[in-house]
Amino acid sequence: MILVLLIVVKWNKDNYFFFFLNSLFTSVFYSKKFAEKRRIEISEVLLFIASLLSISFFIYVTIHGDTFEILPYLQILFLATIILLSKYLIEKIIGDLFQVDQLIGRYLFYKQGILSWLGLFFLFPIALIFYFNAIDNQILLQIIIGVLVLTYVIKLFAFIALYQKHILSYWFYFILYICTFEIAPYLILFKVIKIN
Repeated sequence: MILVLLIVVKWNKDNYFFFFLNSLFTSVFYSKKFAEKRRIEISEVLLFIASLLSISFFIYVTIHGDTFEILPYLQILFLATIILLSKYLIEKIIGDLFQVDQLIGRYLFYKQGILSWLGLFFLFPIALIFYFNAIDNQILLQIIIGVLVLTYVIKLFAFIALYQKHILSYWFYFILYICTFEIAPYLILFKVIKIN
């Protein structure tokens, strides 16, 4: 399914796909998208769905190993979809409430692009390697998660550096936003996983 969605995006919008493929290393993709009038395109939706499938597959493989059952995978997919979509919608509402919707819209698109890229081109290949080779190494898994989190944080700080003059005028809201929507949900999720 993931590969089919990637092929559809590449076949439908070849330039878009290659710009997205290089988006982790250059800012051309995001600069071009920010210059356009923002609307959700079908290619973005397909990449988001593919990244949800790949992130869920990675989580499934790390939990269940080399046996695949559809019901637990669908449960993980449903949970990941609910968490990401509800977080996105709440952040959009907060952006509208504090009248910083254009900046928040760009930030959310940038953040979702990074998450989609990491899900598709980092986590999915690693999940396939873990699945087919039956790798069960906790230290290697922790290193992979550390690289993932570090890359995600570095890219978010790159966005903050790029838009610092806009962010500094709303510094109180930005700190509140970071604590509420970027740190707290992951701490709560980590605590729930640790308890279970």
